[in-house]
Amino acid sequence: MNFFNLDNVRYKLYKINSFKIFISSFLICVLFYIVEGLFGIDRFYHPDSAYYLIQNRAINFIQFINNPKELLQSGYFIITHLLNYNYYLLIFLNFILYSLTNVLIYQKVFKKNFKSLSNLKLIFLFYLLFLDPYRLHLASHILKETIIIYIFITIIVFNLKIIKLLGILLLEMFRHNSWVYLLIFLTYSNIKKILKKKSIYKIIILLIIFLSFFALFIQTGQDLSQSIFNFVMNKMELEYNKTFPMRPYDQVNQFKDYGFPLGFILKSITWPSLLISGFFIFFISSVLFKILGIIIILNHILVYIITKKTFVSFGLLIILLMLSVYTGSYTSMFRYSYIAIYSSVIYFFLNFNIKRTNIS
Repeated sequence: MNFFNLDNVRYKLYKINSFKIFISSFLICVLFYIVEGLFGIDRFYHPDSAYYLIQNRAINFIQFINNPKELLQSGYFIITHLLNYNYYLLIFLNFILYSLTNVLIYQKVFKKNFKSLSNLKLIFLFYLLFLDPYRLHLASHILKETIIIYIFITIIVFNLKIIKLLGILLLEMFRHNSWVYLLIFLTYSNIKKILKKKSIYKIIILLIIFLSFFALFIQTGQDLSQSIFNFVMNKMELEYNKTFPMRPYDQVNQFKDYGFPLGFILKSITWPSLLISGFFIFFISSVLFKILGIIIILNHILVYIITKKTFVSFGLLIILLMLSVYTGSYTSMFRYSYIAIYSSVIYFFLNFNIKRTNIS
């Protein structure tokens, strides 16, 4: 009976070491992988999984030395090449990185909030940080997301500038424009720090210099403004008309019938709103995809129960908006957005000071 005592479980969780966290996480990955197989989920459910195993991209390391720009977006191709395009080695790598990520989160986030939470809230936090089903699903498939999450969590939990800089470079290696995930740092408290008096004065001075320069060369400025406006509009229209592979249950309205720019505006408003709220469950038929929406709703509820606040930040909303512009299918947007949503939860609990409660 002592084993089921929550205080006893709490004590053992606090005393557990990094090696045990790693092994436990690895075994959870193996178990989830087996369960997915028993439920008949295709190992190549994501088209990318099969694509990465095709040896159709020559890897020449001398080429990277001569032209470092070639490294951009080549990160996962280098990994698959080094592992000889072996399916099981790539899955094994995912399990290792998933487990290492959990070790970082345990040491830097979970233990930080450990003594401030009741037993029940601690269980909720444990689920949020370590047992998100979709994160386990991504680790069970040959995809970039597990590597990107590991890199980004490293950026979040370590304060060393060299680690953050290296992490940002690695992000760009594995996914183009992944710098957008850095916007999760754009929170209300961080914005307040930026807008301190000294910073405001600097912003005002820069604004005055810019306006003065613009006034001196007003015609050139108008031409430049028009060129920038046209470029942005053409880029948005191009993204709006782009097509992605569609799932049969990918039924969230794309607003293609409304044309540009009205359809673009409607998509940019509704897609992020439906995703962050989880309300897309009312517009799709897939049971599994509905479960993902329910998980998002559950996560909001659990975070609020623990903190009486939300992890949704100004920066996260911008990220979802940008991803809605970039992606042409809702399932793709969900996968790309998940990294930002999960990382926002980690960053939120890393920085939120929970008031000490009665833990009995």
